[in-house]
Amino acid sequence: MDFKVNRYFIRHYVKSRPEKYADLRKSLSSARMDIHYSVYIEQCIVYAAQMFVTLFILFYLMPVLLKYEIFAFFRTFHTILLSYEILVIGPVVGAIFVYYICLINPKLKASARKTKIDVVLPHAASFCYGMCKGGSTMYETIMELARNPHIYGEIAIEASYIVRDVELLGTDLMQAIHNTAAVTPSPTFKDFLENMIPMVEGGSHVDKYFAVKMNQYFDHAKKTQIMFIKTLEMISEVYVVAFVAVPIFLLITLVTIGLLNTSQSPFLFQALYIGLPIGSIALIVLLDAISPKEDLGMKYVDKVILTRSLAIEEEDIGDKEYKKNMDKFESNKAKKKVLDILKHPFAPVVKKPLYAIVYSIPLMVLPFIYFDNHFEKQLLLSLILGFLPITLAYEYKVRKLKKLDNAIPDFLRRLAEINEMGLPLKSAMGLLLKSNIGLLSTEVRRVWMDMEWGGEMKDALARFENRIGTPALRRAVTLLIKASEVSDDTKDVLLIAAEDAENMNKLRTDRFETGFIYLATVYLAFGTFLYVCYSFANEFLVSIVGMGANQGLINPDEIKSTMFTTCSILGLFSGLILGEMAEGKIMAGLKHSLIMMIVTFIMFHKIIIY
Repeated sequence: MDFKVNRYFIRHYVKSRPEKYADLRKSLSSARMDIHYSVYIEQCIVYAAQMFVTLFILFYLMPVLLKYEIFAFFRTFHTILLSYEILVIGPVVGAIFVYYICLINPKLKASARKTKIDVVLPHAASFCYGMCKGGSTMYETIMELARNPHIYGEIAIEASYIVRDVELLGTDLMQAIHNTAAVTPSPTFKDFLENMIPMVEGGSHVDKYFAVKMNQYFDHAKKTQIMFIKTLEMISEVYVVAFVAVPIFLLITLVTIGLLNTSQSPFLFQALYIGLPIGSIALIVLLDAISPKEDLGMKYVDKVILTRSLAIEEEDIGDKEYKKNMDKFESNKAKKKVLDILKHPFAPVVKKPLYAIVYSIPLMVLPFIYFDNHFEKQLLLSLILGFLPITLAYEYKVRKLKKLDNAIPDFLRRLAEINEMGLPLKSAMGLLLKSNIGLLSTEVRRVWMDMEWGGEMKDALARFENRIGTPALRRAVTLLIKASEVSDDTKDVLLIAAEDAENMNKLRTDRFETGFIYLATVYLAFGTFLYVCYSFANEFLVSIVGMGANQGLINPDEIKSTMFTTCSILGLFSGLILGEMAEGKIMAGLKHSLIMMIVTFIMFHKIIIY
């Protein structure tokens, strides 16, 4: 009871000083964390108190814990850990740290939302332009944005708050837009909304405003990408120093220390085996945080089509018969799913490449059964075989989707040209099928056949989106469905969707082409490290052993083992870093990791003879 009273006291204290927590209130609103600031402060204090109690118990029991071998590493610091000062200071510092981490969490979430909003804003402006050009009102456009969070991400969430203010709170549209602009974490989106208000109030040229903003935001995206690529070039130079030059220095130091017969070698092993992975993971996290992603924060969602023919008459059946029919339906549905998997065993893998881990696990066991050699080699071979199915599935899917994305602008432009002649969209698609439209031919034919068999156009297009689901197609289909509901003349909307898809393809192509420099830098650095290892193993170590200079103080096999493990770690993480650099996705780096690990294995197994 006392605890509840104290917690109420916290809320009362915070509410009585709203000006003190003004920044927190703004951050909570910007992060769209639907929680009152007084309740949030209360939660922060509770978490801090829990941390204090946990650390106090941990430090109090430290003399007992240090007796166990699992905590042997901490015995080095027993003087500090067993002192009375740490028993008091440790929990207090831990509690304060947790409290302030909780306080800045809304600001971090708001910052993440800002990045997501800015990435999608060019496409949202393009969508608004197409909707207004197609004859939709401003409120209808905002409602449609709010209905598609899987396409427009955080901007759809911002739009949903405008709809909430209008529908539930009775606020007029202009005030609702102003309210959202006041709390959005993105200054660019705030400017977009505030400048939109007088255009909407004026009632004219709204489509021209969106056209200007669309071009402006795509130009800004190009400039941002150029700046980002310059940052990547700098990071690649840091990579060369931190992950190639430093390990080379440590290897040389390791050999020197071995010759001097000192006991510092284990610390160098720790620096290589622990420092490299931790440093690489930190760099990957940094790259992931600063890298703009095309599909940031969006999820693929199937659109459910529920269309019922008016010709079907309702039939009254009993509950038992209804349950029997439903059970039969579910049973047949489950059987069909199993049969589909048996007929097309790789279909789930193509849709979600991570499912390929089902094939990876048996392959990863093979080296430990059939390859009777060093454990390090078995582990590396196991990783190579484990990565192979996932990499193949991911690359197949990505390359196919890229080809589809590249075909979409041309498809939309040709469809617009036919529609301009006065043909409705259905007839335009039928006419377009007589020409070659590449990978889209099969899917467009299915759309046309769907409509030929009596399906509604919007349902056929929605199923088309469900089957392919690339970002460019999702945006184009959503825009096209709404425009076709207003008018058969969809030429302008098709051209806008084509331009949006084309701009995105250009940004992706420019990033790949200009990013070749840092790709080459990382590969060259890794090759340099391999060459240094080759020189060490086949020249330096051979000379030392031949002269008898080491007198048993240095073990060549141990040095080779260290070099092999270091190269394996470096190859694994270098590839993942390249994936983040080149495409902003860690999965895109699997192919680079695979190449580097294969080269490492061949180099040490066939050339260095380890």
